[in-house]
Amino acid sequence: MKAFAPVLCLLLLACSSRGSSGDADAIYNAGEQEAQLSPGVQPVRIGEGGAAFAACAGAGVVVNLSPSGETLLSLRAAPFAEASEVARLTNGTALLLCSHSLDQRWQGVVVPPAGGSAADCGVGAPIAAARGYTGPCKSGWVSSAFVQARAG
Repeated sequence: MKAFAPVLCLLLLACSSRGSSGDADAIYNAGEQEAQLSPGVQPVRIGEGGAAFAACAGAGVVVNLSPSGETLLSLRAAPFAEASEVARLTNGTALLLCSHSLDQRWQGVVVPPAGGSAADCGVGAPIAAARGYTGPCKSGWVSSAFVQARAG
């Protein structure tokens, strides 16, 4: 049995494709020809607090946009800076806080119409199970650095 292990190792080495980087190069070059990777779309999840809480249990507002620099905050389709922009928000825009990314850097939000409420967006009442938000209000992801929680 002791002689079997070295033989097995030799067989594995003989079967490996050392020195043949042609396949790896072909895969790498094919990747360069494709469009740049996109994070796609990740719907904002509602109902994460459970059936005893509103579908979006928090409220917030857009803050800290620089008057000398960026005056608009991108609402993105996924919690990544590379995700496509859904809308642009200004300082003071009301937000319904529904979920967040694992690293807490992104806040999943629903944006009610001006003067609107969570009820207008269908997220003011509890729902049976967590799910992705499908409307009628705009939704997406914003950088948590520009969101201040407030009383609902």
